[in-house]
Amino acid sequence: MRFFRGWGYSSLRAGNYRDLSVLVTTKILYACLLLSTPAFAQPVTEPATESIPKPELLALFKRELGDRYRDDQAENYLAAHRLAERYLTATVSEQRKGVVAAIEVLGVDPNIIGRISRIRSNWPALKPAGVYYINERMGPLDVHYFLGVPAEYTRDKAWPLVVKLPAADAFVSDPKPNADEVQRIYENWVSEEIKAHPDALVIMPLLSLDDLWGPSYAGMNSVIGPMLHVQDRANVDVSRVYLIGHSMSGHAAWNLPVHYPTYFTATNPLAGSMSNDWQRLRIMNLRNLLVVPWADSDDKVVKPTMTGQLVALLKRFKIDVDFVETKGVGHIPTPAIAEQCYAKLRARKRDLYPHQIALQSNRPETIFNRIDWLQIYQPTDPGDEKKLFFNKKPGNMVLMANTWNAQATLNENRIELTTGNVEILRVYVNDQMIDFAKPVTVAVNKRVRFQGLVKPSVDTMLKDQIFLGRGWRYYTAAIDIDLSPPPTTKPATRAGL
Repeated sequence: MRFFRGWGYSSLRAGNYRDLSVLVTTKILYACLLLSTPAFAQPVTEPATESIPKPELLALFKRELGDRYRDDQAENYLAAHRLAERYLTATVSEQRKGVVAAIEVLGVDPNIIGRISRIRSNWPALKPAGVYYINERMGPLDVHYFLGVPAEYTRDKAWPLVVKLPAADAFVSDPKPNADEVQRIYENWVSEEIKAHPDALVIMPLLSLDDLWGPSYAGMNSVIGPMLHVQDRANVDVSRVYLIGHSMSGHAAWNLPVHYPTYFTATNPLAGSMSNDWQRLRIMNLRNLLVVPWADSDDKVVKPTMTGQLVALLKRFKIDVDFVETKGVGHIPTPAIAEQCYAKLRARKRDLYPHQIALQSNRPETIFNRIDWLQIYQPTDPGDEKKLFFNKKPGNMVLMANTWNAQATLNENRIELTTGNVEILRVYVNDQMIDFAKPVTVAVNKRVRFQGLVKPSVDTMLKDQIFLGRGWRYYTAAIDIDLSPPPTTKPATRAGL
């Protein structure tokens, strides 16, 4: 594996992620303007969507459903899938209500629809293979990224996805690259990656030097947006999604997974760190990921002790970590080290519906309080609000003074939770997690809070697909738990009595 040119840009202070957001030099400002020029916005090639032929689409359904596929239900599968796609692209709630009613008439199990909902009926063939530049609008987000498609890619099977985050230094050379040269830099990076690893798709988001990769909401969205969008372009195996970043991007390879743990299988922060308390308190969220950090004892840019402290935290929470330590290399890992880390990442496959989940947060946004099948909706006492500012932009991040947490264990049809400072939470389930024919028990802090049958719902499943992103998971039922104490009433009193 060849490294992204310029990894290890030392004029960006790597010791504190907050500092990275404000250290914008004159050269970087120039690069930011360069990347936003109209000339750069032209696609390298444009993948054209197309309707997948019926036999091929049914073959995709059969691969997805396995032994649950029934030939005599093929037409119903096609009809339900077509309606689900209409729901997921609708913009008016009344349209979605009508779609749900139409799906229910078909009588197809919501769990079946959930499994096939990730399949797009208009996936492009992505021929010829190579590099595609995507510049599109997805809901409220503009997504800009390069997609690398290996020569052997076919849409009839799910492929691993590698997300590589470039650093800034390739764009601040002297003389400065023009728009065409910037485009070639990205094309070369992605081409080298798919040549070295032809068994995976790769995306490289377009770097905004204003927001970097976060930790602001806009910065993180520049990575998460392309990850969600690429499933409209390619058949991605969501159990094999890998994040790689070095130095400046290595900080993001820590920060993104602790905020969006549902979406990653493993992360590889190379010479990166996570020094803020509001980041570290989220480290228990990595329970179901593999972390492969690298640090060198002679690194003069990022202190190796910072990585060591994070590794100790991971081990404390019994999170899978494979720490690669070297000596005498410095800030930039060798190709051999990078390949070693890459192999460790790719050996991991994620359990999409894990039996144990841990969640801790102090951020009010709904997305940052959801991991897989567990959602915390309301803390008991969030405390006072605090705003952080990045790049002189107000309101980039809101933190609360207090933290809240929950740990959940699934054992057949019984779910045990231990919570702290949580008032309202939700548990999502599907047919791969529970037996819908039997009652479900949910106990919180050793007290049973729910016991009974739960019914699969098309509406619940599709609403959650809108929230999480189509195809990342499917859940067909939800159990809401309110831990607030019941209201107390007192008899009315009258004076003199």
